[in-house]
Amino acid sequence: MEAVTTSSSAGAQQAAGFSQRQHILDTALALMSQRGVDGTSMRDLAAAAGLNVASLYHYFASKRELLVAVLQERGFIEDLAASTGRASIARDDFDGLADMLDDILGSMLEVEDFIRLMLGEVMRGEQTAHAVGVELFEATQTALERWLEESEPAICDGPGAPAVARVLRAFIVGLFFEHLAGVLGPSDDARKALRERSAEAAAALRARL
Repeated sequence: MEAVTTSSSAGAQQAAGFSQRQHILDTALALMSQRGVDGTSMRDLAAAAGLNVASLYHYFASKRELLVAVLQERGFIEDLAASTGRASIARDDFDGLADMLDDILGSMLEVEDFIRLMLGEVMRGEQTAHAVGVELFEATQTALERWLEESEPAICDGPGAPAVARVLRAFIVGLFFEHLAGVLGPSDDARKALRERSAEAAAALRARL
């Protein structure tokens, strides 16, 4: 007789799958923070998570997919899309650009531990971390270009949206490096400092109009 899957049992299985996936992501971040991305094999991760390798690959097909999932789980990728896709930002609103930059930098603070890990791995030449980093830079560039074209087209007159987006991307990365290096001030004031610098950048760009 064929087993019948009820809605309640299906829901329980789905919840169990989500819980297992979350457990893998938490274990991956902890393990990679200790050993680095290159030093953490899928077999190591499976053992640390209490799974066999086949079960791990059921959830994540590769280490690259796992890294992207960690960023998604921490909310960075979703925050980036939300920050640069807000149709409610008025085109003539001075705070629009500042808020957008502040949103992105705020979301980076939320995943600071993972960004530190990724930076270290990229500097050591770890190819998986490098590939994921390139994808994030490209996604940031595309999102910034789209936001500028829709919300701040006047700022793009002359240089064009791609050029202005590259400047903003460099500002975002450079400012976050200043935070990591501790030159923005006390760590507990980081959010305030990033917000103030975002406003300064927005004012500087608007000054050319």
